[in-house]
Amino acid sequence: MHPVLELRNISKTYPGSAGKAVENVSLEVDKGDILALVGESGSGKTTLLRTIAGLEHPDEGSLILSGNVISEGRKSVPAYQRNIGMVFQDYALFPHMTIAGNVGFGLKGKSEQEKKQIIEETLALTGLDEDLGKYPHQLSGGQQQRVALARALAPRPSILLLDEPFSNLDTVLHERVREDLRKIVKATGITTILVTHHTRDALSMADKVAVIHKGRLLQTDTPQAIYADPVSGYVAHLFGKYSCIACSRTGAGLDTPFGRLAAGHGMNDAGKPWLFCRPEHIRVLEETGSGHTPDGTLEGRVENSTFLGDYVRVILSAEKGGQSAQLVLHTDTVYQPGARLRFSIGSFKTVDFGDIEKE
Repeated sequence: MHPVLELRNISKTYPGSAGKAVENVSLEVDKGDILALVGESGSGKTTLLRTIAGLEHPDEGSLILSGNVISEGRKSVPAYQRNIGMVFQDYALFPHMTIAGNVGFGLKGKSEQEKKQIIEETLALTGLDEDLGKYPHQLSGGQQQRVALARALAPRPSILLLDEPFSNLDTVLHERVREDLRKIVKATGITTILVTHHTRDALSMADKVAVIHKGRLLQTDTPQAIYADPVSGYVAHLFGKYSCIACSRTGAGLDTPFGRLAAGHGMNDAGKPWLFCRPEHIRVLEETGSGHTPDGTLEGRVENSTFLGDYVRVILSAEKGGQSAQLVLHTDTVYQPGARLRFSIGSFKTVDFGDIEKE
């Protein structure tokens, strides 16, 4: 099956800029999938979205939509001819138009009866049953977003672009609208690209996640793989808390300052100097009093621990050698300095994050 959208080696530099806004980015989006473009402000994700929409022209590379080249060299199919729907960050509703007028704006060449039917069907799909004669200022933020979504969906585009669609919503409404939006988009079967700096939106909504940093594409994968198997310290940090422990491979296992671990599925090449795991993979072990230490038990002394809501950060030092590491634990226990901490790690991978010490 051919992808609906292909980006091949896209680069873009704005006049007067010291560097490229987007550099050599290649992506594919399959039919019916939701792709999340994730990155910090200024990472290049919105530039990519605007390039796909036809609002920017790339300096290099090509774009292929539904098998047709829409941008390459000097060739550029105008935005209005690309059959692409877009929901802007501020919704960009026409204040002088009613709900019906906004949703029906892009339905050119349709009879009034056809327009009426499409408007009603699309609004029903988005769950908006308000009076169609209302104006945007009479609607809540969540309702305005649904009108903007309905307007983008009404012409039945080949692809839907969402530019930070939840940024104007409060936390409670944000989560509810996010769940509803995924259901709506999946119900239409329209291929969708979501731009966001909220990693939780990307993990919960997307079929694939693409991480952009300083104009470069760092990693594209499923949400589960991005979270569990990041390619760099930057990606690991972006998608949640984690622990990294210095390690070395010996025989069939891993030596760490806190003890030895048997070889597991997370073991990679011998040159990988860090053991990486997420908080949910660490289990603190209680003292048994039997004197027996289970295989795979690691142990150190607490230098400091800090309660930070849904996790506790522990600075742990080794009994021998004085090496230390920062652990992130899903617990509400604050450990006292000098306390002995025994723990096991249920799942891990060995990594060679060149930027790990910056995180």
